[in-house]
Amino acid sequence: MRRLVSVIIPNHGRDISNVVNAILASSYPDIELVVIDVGKERSVQRNMGIQQAKGKYLLFLDSDMVIAPNLILDCVRLIKHCNGVYLREKIVTPGLFARIRHWERQFYTGTLIDVVRFVRKEGCPLFNGTLHGPEDSDWERKIPEPKLVADEWYEHHEDVNMWQFFKKKAYYAKSLMRYNKKHPGDKVLDFKYRCWTVFTENGKWKKLFHPYVFGVIFIIFMRGVIFLWNLKKR
Repeated sequence: MRRLVSVIIPNHGRDISNVVNAILASSYPDIELVVIDVGKERSVQRNMGIQQAKGKYLLFLDSDMVIAPNLILDCVRLIKHCNGVYLREKIVTPGLFARIRHWERQFYTGTLIDVVRFVRKEGCPLFNGTLHGPEDSDWERKIPEPKLVADEWYEHHEDVNMWQFFKKKAYYAKSLMRYNKKHPGDKVLDFKYRCWTVFTENGKWKKLFHPYVFGVIFIIFMRGVIFLWNLKKR
């Protein structure tokens, strides 16, 4: 017997027709669409979605994410053997900066820097509404192992340029110190893990022989500057 999947999408007034159409075209037929367009922060909207959802399983998407036709079917298959499913992400925004970020993203899939997006409704924890950015990692730590990675993927149409990207990271960095107090010693804030281990573990170092590695080094450097700047202001 199939189980209802509730797809939770926080939104702030943007056109989500492409996102919805992809969900409706899914090969998995039993889907409830929960779009939350009230509330200021994404974490608050997600919590509202969790409370409203009627499905046995929950899929968390953002308003700029378009899923592959078989993604939900793949997640339902995997969740029988785990407590959460990571999704493969394809960043499809035009431009060199986006291509570098897409190449970088492959190193994070299924790691502590990633976040599961498919879970069971029963026992699903709420997101911390006081954290903006790190709320994903905080919520991720509440989902017990084991966790698996889906074979299928979603496209992330995050239409932001380099300046907008770092501006968003600066906003998220304001919550990092609160996250550190709650999760002291967490690897997501460990310099060695974020800047070296996650790129080299499990044979991933073989993928580093690529011109985009220099762009990733620049992105990592700028994130470090942003973090230190916010630390200095405290």
